[in-house]
Amino acid sequence: MHDWFASSADDNPPVRVFKFGGTSVGEAEPLQNAAGILQDAVVDCQPVVVVSAAAGVTDDLVRAAADSRGDRATANAWVRDIGRHYRTLAQDVLGDAPACTQYETVLKAELSELRRALQTARSIDGAARDAVLASGERLMAPLFAAVLNTEGCPAQPVDATALLRTDDTHGDATVQWTETKTRIQEWFAEFSTDPSSLVVPVITGFIGSTTDGTTTTIGRGGSDLSAAVIARAMDAERLERWTDVEGLYTRDPATHPDAQQLDELDFEQARTWTKAGRLGMHPSTLDPLASADIPVHVRCTYHPDAPGTRIIPAVPAR
Repeated sequence: MHDWFASSADDNPPVRVFKFGGTSVGEAEPLQNAAGILQDAVVDCQPVVVVSAAAGVTDDLVRAAADSRGDRATANAWVRDIGRHYRTLAQDVLGDAPACTQYETVLKAELSELRRALQTARSIDGAARDAVLASGERLMAPLFAAVLNTEGCPAQPVDATALLRTDDTHGDATVQWTETKTRIQEWFAEFSTDPSSLVVPVITGFIGSTTDGTTTTIGRGGSDLSAAVIARAMDAERLERWTDVEGLYTRDPATHPDAQQLDELDFEQARTWTKAGRLGMHPSTLDPLASADIPVHVRCTYHPDAPGTRIIPAVPAR
């Protein structure tokens, strides 16, 4: 069988996209595990990280948008709650390090934007709602980067509105592939000009922007799709999807004790299951990858040594 997970022999390290879901970055232990995963990865690849908001935060932001309706007191209460969540997480993983103080500056600035968005719109929908929902990822990317930097792995947060161009269907925007590919490739060419000084970009998942720069979101579970689009545009060696389970199963193991973990799954079957909502990913996640034969490795942040599940292109019959 062809080894779809073999490393490139080129002088330049291969690009691998690492997507960390909300449960992988929502608490101190998995977030620290994620940092360790990246420290190991930089030995033989150029990692590109895509992060979700901390687990539960997007749901909180949905409720905040629905509840606030321009009411100052309600908006302030939600902002305090969101801020407390990230501030506590930052203190748990960064402690007294200077990076924690630096992150506090970023946190306050983003919370100020969130407060403004919640307070100024009596009917928060469309573009206003997307501006609110984007806060979760915009708070997580700089925190993840700060953790990596503290661990001696140079990293830089990147806002995906500069990379993913979408239409203006707020809440479920469609990525405009041609322009997005160009933007990602031009950005990475500038980002990686010095191969002797590897820096890990930490990109906000779930969000993009229209041609006029208005923030959009690409649907719930959209961070998976963000990671897939970025992997395709960069011709990545593979996409690693890190989550809180050890792989993919024949059925939901939480409700079906007889569920069997899958070691390997081909793209055709995986796409069918994804579009049916069985794999917990955005239904279009595998579409950009299948056309380029870019494999996916689903792995567990809590147990990084577990083999996980590999989604690979079907090997042609001989």
